[in-house]
Amino acid sequence: MQATLFTAPLMIETANSSGYAIYLNVLNVSSSPRGGTLQILQLDGSEIGAASYNSVAPGVGTGIQVQTFQNTAPITLVYGKVTVNGQADSIRANLVLIDAKGNSLISIEAS
Repeated sequence: MQATLFTAPLMIETANSSGYAIYLNVLNVSSSPRGGTLQILQLDGSEIGAASYNSVAPGVGTGIQVQTFQNTAPITLVYGKVTVNGQADSIRANLVLIDAKGNSLISIEAS
């Protein structure tokens, strides 16, 4: 069984993107190791970051980061897509926007 979770879209300022980074994180909340994929996508479906995760132990997390945005528009909409080899409630996932100092500006839970 494979489940897919999505975050709501997040609007970011790409004209000044050097001051921001986006993270897509996953935490295994089940009692067995989990694997799947992480994708950060633009609203048109274009992938700007992706990775697989394998055998993440219970109570352990992983994630990916995107800091360089190749969209020339002043604003970009992005969202996170997470798959898990297991039931959707076996993981928790979120998309986080941070500033240049590492402060979380917003966090959006995947469902």
